[in-house]
Amino acid sequence: MAFLGQEEQIRELQDRFKFLYAAMFLGLGILLGRMVHLQLLQGDRMRMFSEENRIKRVKVAAPRGMIFDRNRRLLIDNRPAFDLEIIPQYLRESKKTEAVIAKLSKIIKMPEKEIQEILDKSKSQASFLPVKIKNDLTRDEVAQVEVWKIDMPGVQIQEEIKRTNLFGDVAAHLLGYIGEVNTVELPRLNKKALKYKLGDSIGKFGLEQQLEDILRGIDGERLVEVDAMGRIKLTRTKNRLVDPTLERASVPGKNLVLTIDQDLQLEAAKAFGDKSGSLVAIDPRSGEILAMISRPSFDPTEFSRGIPPQLWQSLLNNENRPLGDKTIQDHYPPGSTFKIVTAIAGLEEKVIDENTKFNCPGVIWMGNRAYHCHKKNGHGNVNVVDAITLSCDVFFYRVAQKLKSVDDIAKWAFHLGLGKKTGIQLARETAGLIPTEEWKKKRFNQVWNGGESLSVAIGQSFVLTTGLQLANLYASIANGGILYRPFLVKEIESYEGQILQHFKPESIDRHQLSPRTYELIKQGLWGVINRPNGTAAAQRLPGMDFAGKTGTVQVMRIAADKIYQKCQNMKYKDRHHGMFAGFAPVKDPVIAVSVIGEHVCSGSGGAAPIGRAVIKKYLEKYYPDLYGEKVLAARIKAEGKERGLPAKIKQVEEEGVTVNADSTVRTEPVPAPPAPPHPDAVMPQESENSEGDDE
Repeated sequence: MAFLGQEEQIRELQDRFKFLYAAMFLGLGILLGRMVHLQLLQGDRMRMFSEENRIKRVKVAAPRGMIFDRNRRLLIDNRPAFDLEIIPQYLRESKKTEAVIAKLSKIIKMPEKEIQEILDKSKSQASFLPVKIKNDLTRDEVAQVEVWKIDMPGVQIQEEIKRTNLFGDVAAHLLGYIGEVNTVELPRLNKKALKYKLGDSIGKFGLEQQLEDILRGIDGERLVEVDAMGRIKLTRTKNRLVDPTLERASVPGKNLVLTIDQDLQLEAAKAFGDKSGSLVAIDPRSGEILAMISRPSFDPTEFSRGIPPQLWQSLLNNENRPLGDKTIQDHYPPGSTFKIVTAIAGLEEKVIDENTKFNCPGVIWMGNRAYHCHKKNGHGNVNVVDAITLSCDVFFYRVAQKLKSVDDIAKWAFHLGLGKKTGIQLARETAGLIPTEEWKKKRFNQVWNGGESLSVAIGQSFVLTTGLQLANLYASIANGGILYRPFLVKEIESYEGQILQHFKPESIDRHQLSPRTYELIKQGLWGVINRPNGTAAAQRLPGMDFAGKTGTVQVMRIAADKIYQKCQNMKYKDRHHGMFAGFAPVKDPVIAVSVIGEHVCSGSGGAAPIGRAVIKKYLEKYYPDLYGEKVLAARIKAEGKERGLPAKIKQVEEEGVTVNADSTVRTEPVPAPPAPPHPDAVMPQESENSEGDDE
């Protein structure tokens, strides 16, 4: 029952209920409409958001292509590695940051402070992206992380691929190494397309860098179910909620088959021992690189997963520069190995011939400066063949005096491939330096003087060459005048072994020398090794005729009264460099080598033995019917105990360094028928005068 006056109030309130009903129905309508919009119109999009919270995309790293030697001996492989990662978003939401970091610190034996610093540095990137805490976990560490994973939200193990050089530091500069992409490289790498992201690996040096696009595969992707803390659930094989069609398999990179022979690489490394320097061996019939090492070296495997700061610092502080490639990056005065260039210039410019003789008294004077020969008492009267065999400096001084200028030497040096890059498929190759009158005028604003030509004639003064250039020069003399572009990759093949591309030799020039010039040069080079008074007679290979030239190069200016002092008594860094370049066999050469030995005192004693070891190994391996041990023994016996020579020849004369008044080293950047050309070679166009310049 209603009190007096309440009926009227109730009637008034009842009129207002219709507004409340209208508001309620409007709200329900909006809610229903929103549900229809989200469930029907935006259902697929909302499902995607939901799936992204439940499903995590995991990268499946693609293996890089493997690298083999010419005999398909595996050099670089991929091995599994395990990295520890943290997803900051899940760690922060769990509110267990300190406890998780403390637990991890004990498991991976890493200071808590260091782990926190890594996480702090990653704050600039999205919090849902994983942060790499430690590379290359041990199996025990991986097992412990997996055991305690339930109590460590956001912590995960990521399987990666570790690039492994199976032969340690042998050929590290040639093969190169990989490393993580850094923030400086990303914009350049992704300029045309999004190919890399932070944490990806990329070739940083050597063939790994130059052939990155070939060796690198395409990463795949798999989908896994995770809980609210980002922890991966056990995969269910039946009724799996993840659509397998959305996953993407990785595509392995392509393999490389190189031209090098690993047995020669190992033989060269063994012959070098603890010496510093480089060796390059080339097939003169094609330009294929047979061996290429720089010593000392480093193990690329240690670089592939991040190099420890202590190791990096020790490499940087090593005075023998193990990080530099001494085969193509460092250039040196070639010393007496350059004398064949001066001889060629003299013969081709017609200022000397095979009958020309100069007397060598041990020193000549030009103005008030003395120019010494490495033999103190001189060599007497010598011709061009004797001068090469005995390495007589005075003979080549006289040749330089007869030439119009140093430009005549430079002309033939350039023609023989010196003073310019060979074009090998490696980065950071140095061109070397062949001086001319114009060059000195531009470089120093000074005119050329005649005394400098004498030093250039024996491969000193401003002349700089690389080990690769020297090897290619002697290879072109060996094959009769074809200058090939050195190359390292023989074939590119698929990961399954199918050949995709085969590389052929490429001729970049042909010498225009007379046949007689080749014959005289080869006679002189043969005498260096095979004549009893040759500068490298101690390196003779009984039954294996090979030819070559030694050289000894000063690294500092020496006073006149100390020219002939014993090199071994000098400080290590003051000792001379040793050079050797040669080829074998003299008839139909199949290998040419150059060796640079830093601070080994002489070419004959410090560099030639290394070249000899590699040549011997190559001939024995590939030509056993001609150079096998039993075959050689029978041949030596038939030849009459090595042509009447004693079984072991003592070095007649160590070729000494020749130090002249203006020959301070400057290192500014800056007689058999010829072997036939390789049948697959791409040859240059012949000039009309194929026999050489007869002016």
